[in-house]
Amino acid sequence: MEPKLPTRPASEPRALPRIPVSVMEGLFVRGLKAEGKLAERLLSYGYDIKKPEVSYSVLTYQRCVNAARQEVYGHLSDEEAYRLLGRKLVDGFLETLVGKVVAVAMPMIGPARVVERLPRYCAMMGRGEMEVRIMPAGETARRIYFGDIYNRPEFLAGALEVGLERAHVKPIVSVEERTAEGYRLFLRW
Repeated sequence: MEPKLPTRPASEPRALPRIPVSVMEGLFVRGLKAEGKLAERLLSYGYDIKKPEVSYSVLTYQRCVNAARQEVYGHLSDEEAYRLLGRKLVDGFLETLVGKVVAVAMPMIGPARVVERLPRYCAMMGRGEMEVRIMPAGETARRIYFGDIYNRPEFLAGALEVGLERAHVKPIVSVEERTAEGYRLFLRW
């Protein structure tokens, strides 16, 4: 008689993250002021800026971000384009109803606490599942690992720049490492 192999319980497929409409509105409506060809492409990917849904699949979000990269910043390198898109996202998000609460706090709490709150900010933007590890690298520097397969590291670098500028410092954010599971940024202010 053949030995019976142990059976493992079937693992449930992991649900894809959902991106709240405030993020979509922040980037595409308030940040980029999408119109014309970009608005048409966003609609073709499932995001109607005139009739938004409550949230969107992270894959729809990715397609829309990539469309914006091509339509708005097609003349730039990927690194420059995605960094600018990250900046536009945070600038626009901080103008939304949800983002205004965050915008008021940033100058008062200072850069170190803004960085400490990154996991909370990511969760507000629909990415609560994303691993965020913050490692001190001196009094005014941090290494931040993002377990993120959906955004380019430059996108998060641009977003961090704006967040820290709102805390009244001049940050320098560089990409230190990229892996298939995420990336590490070095942040100094």
